[in-house]
Amino acid sequence: MSTDTPAPSDPAAGDGAPSPFRARGPIDDETAVEVLAAGRLEVLGRMPWTSNATFLVDVTPPDDGPLPLIQGVYKPGRGERPLHDFPPGLYRREAAAWELANLLGWGLVPPTIVRDGPFGEGSVQLYVPCDYEEHYFTLHHDPDRVADLRRLAAFDLVANNADRKAGHVLAGLDGHLWAIDNALCFHHQFKVRTVVWDFAGDPLGDDLAGDLDRLLSDGLSDGLADLLDSFERDAVVTRARAVLDAGELPADPSGRRVPWPLV
Repeated sequence: MSTDTPAPSDPAAGDGAPSPFRARGPIDDETAVEVLAAGRLEVLGRMPWTSNATFLVDVTPPDDGPLPLIQGVYKPGRGERPLHDFPPGLYRREAAAWELANLLGWGLVPPTIVRDGPFGEGSVQLYVPCDYEEHYFTLHHDPDRVADLRRLAAFDLVANNADRKAGHVLAGLDGHLWAIDNALCFHHQFKVRTVVWDFAGDPLGDDLAGDLDRLLSDGLSDGLADLLDSFERDAVVTRARAVLDAGELPADPSGRRVPWPLV
């Protein structure tokens, strides 16, 4: 496996402290999902600044074949704090976010699966090496990021993201924009809370409109449908239709549809 990508610094450690994060080369989604699903998980430590139990793990392939060792972010269901407005099993929504992004062909969410682990069933997401100094508020004026951020704004509307903080938008060392921490998505009631309002009034564009139209024509994938209940499945379709019919990204007239803290 190539290791020409520099390893990121440990956000929880002081300068000069060894980083638990491994450098890695590019990996395609199919390979990542195969390793995440079948590999052995070794917990390296708890990720900092997380409200629910979130662990960095090494994911070792099940044999000595060509599959690479990768790292993942493991969120066990038993480590979730109860919420009054979302049912237990937030980890399933993390996987559903990847399924939706993959179905639309938008990337954005690192490959994420549901499986058993050291602390029980949870989600395991491919860890993406990134620049922790960057977040939405440092990226949104970059002209090279506009298309990806506009796509993210549309994605969060369809997914009904209730907690899109600036720090959940990452600049990967691979050059891609990544959206993480997608647990508070897919409620059947409209709950959007996001910092991504800069594109209000922008036209949806033919590319995003075409992807949404294809979603509506083909329907939800089995992988996505299995992670949601019937009300949530219907709501995804309803929101996709509303975004497509509007033809542009909406504004927040109340000024209150933002998460807290913002970053």
